[in-house]
Order: sequence, then structure tokens, then C-alpha cells
Amino acid sequence: MKVPAGIIGQVYDHYQASDWCLIILNNNNELIYFNQNAAENFNLKHDQDPIQNHLPLLAAETLNDEFLIPFFNHGDKIFDVHFLLDKELKYIIMVPIDMVHRQVQFKQQMAHEEVIEKLKLQSLFAALEDAHEELKEANSAKSFYISALSHEIGNPINAIKGYNQLLIEGAVDQKTATDVVQKNIDKIQQIITQTLDYDQQYNTQYSMKLNPAEMVDDLFNDFKIQAQNKNLQLVNQIDPKIVINTNKTKWCQIFTNLISNAIKYTDQGSITIKSIVEDDLLHIDTIDTGCGMSKHFQSKLFTAWSRENKSRSQGNGIGLVISKMLAEQVGADLILHSSNTQGSHFRFSVNYFKPLNSQHILLVDDDWDCLNLFNYYLTQAGHQVKTADSITTIKNQLQNHQFDVLISDLNLADGQVNEIYHIIKPQVERLIVMTANPTAEKREALQQQGFDLVLAKPLTQAQLVNSIS
Repeated sequence: MKVPAGIIGQVYDHYQASDWCLIILNNNNELIYFNQNAAENFNLKHDQDPIQNHLPLLAAETLNDEFLIPFFNHGDKIFDVHFLLDKELKYIIMVPIDMVHRQVQFKQQMAHEEVIEKLKLQSLFAALEDAHEELKEANSAKSFYISALSHEIGNPINAIKGYNQLLIEGAVDQKTATDVVQKNIDKIQQIITQTLDYDQQYNTQYSMKLNPAEMVDDLFNDFKIQAQNKNLQLVNQIDPKIVINTNKTKWCQIFTNLISNAIKYTDQGSITIKSIVEDDLLHIDTIDTGCGMSKHFQSKLFTAWSRENKSRSQGNGIGLVISKMLAEQVGADLILHSSNTQGSHFRFSVNYFKPLNSQHILLVDDDWDCLNLFNYYLTQAGHQVKTADSITTIKNQLQNHQFDVLISDLNLADGQVNEIYHIIKPQVERLIVMTANPTAEKREALQQQGFDLVLAKPLTQAQLVNSIS
């Protein structure tokens, strides 16, 4: 069966391959033709079979619109799956990754050689489906996750591709190019690792000091080529003195998506990122001079697959959804502050406590979920925290460390913390007790005993951190 030249051309523009699997469907999604490679790789024997019987990964797809599924793992091969339409026929072209154009192969190999074995789709789906309830409501959860991973990896690959080309052309020195390439390979590896451990929302091993101004400088360097191609200015107005304890990888992903979108939808002018601190909130604003968004589109901006075709660059409509989700995971909020024909203004807001008076804190709770969450709150605010979960471990910590503040749940597994007040008070300057039932009588008794403050559970981050100031 003759295949239209335009169909082959769409794929050949990106690949230099000879070992394709070709499958042709009729309007009812039934097999009407397949080549020998497809027959051998996917055990195709009979015409008129529904394609979903042989390729279950397509079960969630309507097969009414064109799409690309990258990195489909089948047997010992990995394919890019292209679904294309032409008149009454539908074409599935599956290209083995090892047949891609040698330049693309080189760049992708650098990015994936350390993580390709982690891309086992079944385990990736399972890990991601548990990550966020919102994603479970998507029409095709598996398709969403594959596209989300591809989307997040896309920007580092663009940086690798751009600097590799500059290196080939002799427009940049080798060290500068290889530093950028290595940094973006590390980003890809972090994204893969984070995706596989997606439910670790408050895992303190990912918390580290972050200077947002330095982060944006690094990201602007990655996007420098794209911005120069459109004569766009990249302006960093974040206060360089701001430092926050948070998940650096997730912040980088969020602002990578925001900067990428701003460049995509801005044809002239600038992209500015600036900081504002008010009360206990840090706002980081991303402002572009692009085409803006219609009121109708703004109402569904953070919905998966939503797109407004105002740019020649086509996205898949999930970048902002991912960014919104990641913002929630680091205790922040991401909103569209404003948008009109002069540009768009996104605002990222997070609790911010200046670590000017860092305290050494002994945090005590026998509920491990609360202990880890409160530890995250206090560490993010810049305090030095040790933990305990019983009267016994309180005594051990007091023998080995000096503390400015003790914050403890009242009722512990082996007793009440007020029973060892006489041991704690000589060694700790400020004593704070937490309880889920702070009656007026109990509060008064504890304060008369000498506790400085009684807090009522549940607690927000602001309530806990402000109790120390």
C-alpha cells in the first residue's frame, strides 16, 4: 500500500531511519495494513483487528487527533510513536530510538544514558498516579504523565542542543559548553529521580538553601540563545540577599516553565523576574511583554491540555499545570496576576521568614507525620532543629546539645512533658507546648508552671514559626 509522501516527510524531517514500524488503520481504528517490521515487533497477523488489542498504550487515546508518545518501551526496544492523520486513513509510525538522526541521538544519549533504565513506564505510571489527586481526574492519566515527563525534560535538552551547536560552530569555548551540558544532564536526572519519588512532598533530604536570584541567573543563561534569537531582554530583579530553605529542583522546574512560556509568547520586549516581600510572604513575579491571554482562556489556564494558539510555537498545554502542582508541593501558590495585550504577569507566593535570628530548637512529637511536617516548617524558616519523640529522647538530646527553644507536644507516649519541667527549664530559655485540647484551665495551669506559650493543634507554618519570634 502506498503511503502519502507528506506522512513520511513529517517523520523523516526529524529522523534518519530505515527500520520503521508502519501500521495503517481505517476510520474504525482497525488494521488494514502493516509492514514486516510491525508484524515482527508487535505480533500482527490479521487485518481488521482493533489496534488497541495489540497496542494497549493507545487504549486511553481517542485516535481522532495527531500525537507523539516518546520513549515507548516494548521488549528490548524503545520507540517514538507518531500518530498521524491523512484523509480517511490513520498512520502509526514507530521509530526505534537507535535510528534517530545522529546529532539528536548524540544529545539525547548524553541526557539519558544514566537514566534510561529508570524509564520503566509501568513503575513510572504507578508512582505518579499516587502523587496527586488532581492528575487522577485527567482523561488519560498515563498519557498525561508521559507528556509531563517529556515536557520537563524538553527545556534541558533544548539547552544541551543549543550549546552543543555553538560548540560545533566554534561560537563558544569548550568549558562553557560542557558546563552547561553537564548542568542540564544533572537537571534531567533530578527530574527523573523526583518523578519516581513523587510522593515525598515533605522529605527533608530535598530541602536546601536556595538563593532565588542566583537560580534565575542560571536559568536565564540556559535560555540565553532562545531569547537572543527573538531579541528579548532577560531582566533579573530578585533581591540577591533573599535566601530560603526549600526544594531547589522543584523551584527550578517551576521557573523553567514560566520563563519558557514567557519567551514562547513574547515576540518583542522583555521578560522580567522580580521579588517582593510583604508581611510573611515572598512574591516572585514573572512579567513578559507578550501577546497576553483572552479572558476565556484565563479561566481554564491551569487545566491540563488547555492551549491558546497565539504563538507559532506550539506547546501541549501542561507546563503550567505541572508548575502549579509543584508550587503546592513546596507550600507555595502560583497564580495569573494579570494578562492583557501588553503581556502577562504570573505571581509565585511562598511563606518567607528572614533567617536573621536562627534558633537552636528541640522539637518533640510522638506523631511522626507531625514531627516531620513541623521540622520542615522550622527548617525552611532558617532554624536549626533537632527532634525527639519521647521523654527519654528529650533527656538524651538535652545531655548532648544546647537549645534556645523547646517545642513539644504535651502528651507523649511515655508521659507528659510538663512532668519533666524541672529538668528542661534550667537548660532551655523558652518553652512552648502544643496540645489538641487547650482548654482555658489547662492553658492557665501550664503557663503558671512556667511554659511561655501554649499552642493549639493543628498548626500552620506561620503560627508555628511566629511563636518563636
